[in-house]
Amino acid sequence: MFKILLVLLTMTSLAFAEEKPLRTIEAVRALSHEEAAKGLQAVIEGTALFLDSKRPGFIIHDGTSSCWCAIKLPFPDNLKLGSRVRVIGQTNIELSYFANIVQAKTEVLGQGPLPEPRHVTRQDLFSPWIDAQWVEIEAIVVGTEEGGFSYTLVLDIDGKTFKADLPFQADNARRAAALMQRRVILRGISGTVVNQNKQMTDRHFLIPSFDQIMPIETNLKEDSAPLKKINALLQSDNSQEDISKVEGIVTQHRSGGFYLRDETASTFVHATANAVYPPGSHVEVEGFATVAAFRPILRAVKIRIMDQAQIPSAIPLNTDLGIQPKLHNELVTLNCEFLAMRVGGQENILQCRSGNTYFEAWIPTPNADPIPLEPRDLIQITGIYEATTTHPMPRMEWADGFRVHLAGADAVTVLRKAPWWTLERLLLALGIAMAAILAFLIWTSLLRRRVAAQTQIITRQVEREVVKDERQRIARELHDTLEQDLTGLSMQLENATEEIGEANGPAYRSLTLVHRMLQHCRLEARASVSDLRNPDVLVRHLPEAMRESLNEKIRETNATLDFSVEGSPQPLRSTTQNHLLRIAREALTNALRHGKASHVRCNLSYAVDGVTLEVEDNGHGFDSTQPPPVGHFGLTGMRERANKIQSQFFLSSNPDTGTKIRVYLPYSSPEALPIERKFP
Repeated sequence: MFKILLVLLTMTSLAFAEEKPLRTIEAVRALSHEEAAKGLQAVIEGTALFLDSKRPGFIIHDGTSSCWCAIKLPFPDNLKLGSRVRVIGQTNIELSYFANIVQAKTEVLGQGPLPEPRHVTRQDLFSPWIDAQWVEIEAIVVGTEEGGFSYTLVLDIDGKTFKADLPFQADNARRAAALMQRRVILRGISGTVVNQNKQMTDRHFLIPSFDQIMPIETNLKEDSAPLKKINALLQSDNSQEDISKVEGIVTQHRSGGFYLRDETASTFVHATANAVYPPGSHVEVEGFATVAAFRPILRAVKIRIMDQAQIPSAIPLNTDLGIQPKLHNELVTLNCEFLAMRVGGQENILQCRSGNTYFEAWIPTPNADPIPLEPRDLIQITGIYEATTTHPMPRMEWADGFRVHLAGADAVTVLRKAPWWTLERLLLALGIAMAAILAFLIWTSLLRRRVAAQTQIITRQVEREVVKDERQRIARELHDTLEQDLTGLSMQLENATEEIGEANGPAYRSLTLVHRMLQHCRLEARASVSDLRNPDVLVRHLPEAMRESLNEKIRETNATLDFSVEGSPQPLRSTTQNHLLRIAREALTNALRHGKASHVRCNLSYAVDGVTLEVEDNGHGFDSTQPPPVGHFGLTGMRERANKIQSQFFLSSNPDTGTKIRVYLPYSSPEALPIERKFP
């Protein structure tokens, strides 16, 4: 039982220890980022300093330290600067340098005085401990900014620029104008600008009100400020603590001030308010000279317009510019070549070239009307010359560049538009020309090939026509002479055979043989004449010519023909095609005349190595082992034609089984493929 009570007591103690809230801001700030992100409970009593009803939240100070406190809405109406408050919230580290408090319930306990701030110097500005602390520091108010979450003063602390945010009030502009260019002691919260890794990148200030900015009074009388020339500022008899008075003509306005020229030099004047002093204004300026690169500037306390004068003439610069730091802050004019434009943070930047010198011309964005410029335009610009350097010390001999600050778009005049033939357009034109030439060459090559092909076709057609005409002429001559003579000779032999009669046996048999031979010659001559007059073998493929020729022959009988082609037809020599056609016709004639066949099958087969012709019939047949009868020359003629084209001839026949003829012509035969013709 005792052990159980001990365990329960231990667990209760641990739970109580875990729930024990943080009571001081130092305890909150001592948390690591990981611990702060756990949302530990914090109960703090302190004084409300800087208030921000938009975020919403405030800075709470517990007497020793400060931190940001984000509260739950609604924002308490009775929460004011100096209010004593009690907050209950959770720790957090988002967008903060040290841990802060969020989701806070706020109870206003009353009103009290503001705590005494810690005095810090420039050496303390970037020390981690002053983050979110209530401090006071000396500074110079040099400008204002509007448009953010608060009203912003621009501060100069020993030559470095910082920003200070104040709550929006109706009289902010008036009270800020009274502080311009004056040394002040400001009291406020020192904030830290961090990145996403919670690393410090800058410092800024949160000022509760203008009442926490106190000017540092000077013992100098206003009438005691000596009149100086611009080129005499900050010489050995004049320091940044002395009030100086200068007089000159305004050459160009710029945000936060203007450029001033007298007979000795030019400088930039930080104005006391947002008033605009137009170029040509003759003014008297009282203020403090301040160290700046290449030439001191003047922070004005008082500006008096004496009268209106002519705008000073801009100093012309020649083509070979070089770097001229003596012209720093002077109004200059020069002709240059526009190269390109880029957009900066608050200005449009023209990139230019004059001779061998490259530089930039800056136009403030609020005054940057569109300028219709193209690369290589010749322009004239008028603006303020600013020498620049990449060295850590701005000595005159170390100036290695410059830029020109333009008042607006009207400070740029186009003298001559860029030539239309830019490098890009020239390259584009050359590319198009090369593409056109290449297309023309390709078209010419294709046209030449087409013309060559057409020429070859036309040549072949002409040759075919010539051959056709020649064949027709030969056919006519054979028909008119040879065939008629053979016909006459055959009639005479027939008459002689009849006169001799069968009584004279040997003579009768000899004349009969001669008569048969003469008839065969007549048939061959007639077939030759028919072939000469029929151009199918020349103008058609062999299968087409053979099909038409055999069908024409079979139509004269009652028999049937089965013609087939296998494989892809290959071109053969005309003489070879003629011999194959004549073999097929002769085989068909023998089948019909001697074999009395009723059906004939003809197959033309094209293989990889050669062409095969087969003719098979269902006629009477004969004994193929015996020599052909006397006076029958068909088989002999087919063998002779097969030998002429160097092909293989096969014959198979038996009585009452029909006849089969097969001719195989290999492509390797010199008589097979046509001779290639080459044309120029």
